Amino acid sequence: MSISTGRIARSSFATWFAVTGGIGAWIAHLVFSASIVRLLCDYPGWTWVLHVATALTAAVTLVAISMSAALVREGRDREDADTPGGQLTFLGLLGLMVGAINLALILLEGSYAIFLEPCG
Repeated sequence: MSISTGRIARSSFATWFAVTGGIGAWIAHLVFSASIVRLLCDYPGWTWVLHVATALTAAVTLVAISMSAALVREGRDREDADTPGGQLTFLGLLGLMVGAINLALILLEGSYAIFLEPCG
C-alpha cells in the first residue's frame, strides 16, 4: 500500500485527530471534572459520572494513539526523511508521545475520584 492510498493518510482530519485527539480529550476531562465538583458536593452518589467521563476520554485518547500507530506503520520512512512517508512517521511518533502523556494525565485526574472526597 502506498502512502497516497493509506487509510489514515487520506484524511487530514484523521491525521490531526491522531496527533491532537488526546489533548482535546484531556482538556474535556479536566473542564468537566472541575465543573461537576460542586454538584458532587450536593449529590455525592453521582461520583460515578466522573468515572464515566474518565473512561470515555481515555477511550478517545486510546483511539488517537492507535491512529498514531497506524500513521507510523503507513509512513515506512525515517521521521527525518524529507518524504511524505517521513512526515507521516514524524506525525505518528509525535501523536504516540502526546497521546501517552495525555492518557496518563486523564488517568491521574480520574484517580482523584477514587481517593479524594469532592468537598473534603
